[in-house]
Amino acid sequence: MMTTEQSRNLIKEYIQALCQEKSEATIDKYVNDPVLKGHIIIFEAGLPNYQFFPKDIIAEGNKVTVRFMIEAEHKGDLFGVPATERPVNFEGIIIYEVANNKIVNHWMQVDTVALMQQIGAMPVSATAH
Repeated sequence: MMTTEQSRNLIKEYIQALCQEKSEATIDKYVNDPVLKGHIIIFEAGLPNYQFFPKDIIAEGNKVTVRFMIEAEHKGDLFGVPATERPVNFEGIIIYEVANNKIVNHWMQVDTVALMQQIGAMPVSATAH
């Protein structure tokens, strides 16, 4: 089992690598969770070269929680919405489970309402102005 510090360091290294290059080789080096790989591919297709900015990193044993901000431009199809070229930024929280120096599971919640509003797929409420 990985120590808390090893888990935290792996996730920090993964985030830095992912922000530089989201190639299959980079993803395979750190991720052994097919669902997470799918999320990365979906977001990279719709928000190419998106940047993932950790706001908080909290680790305990083999689990690491990251509160983050994503910044990007909507340049490809995302959840059925064609590219709008609009800048987007939205927050989320993800819990990574690590084992043998790889991410083996994750749980993620992102502010999809903010994202969909920013790409014009959902109206912005009057109270949001």
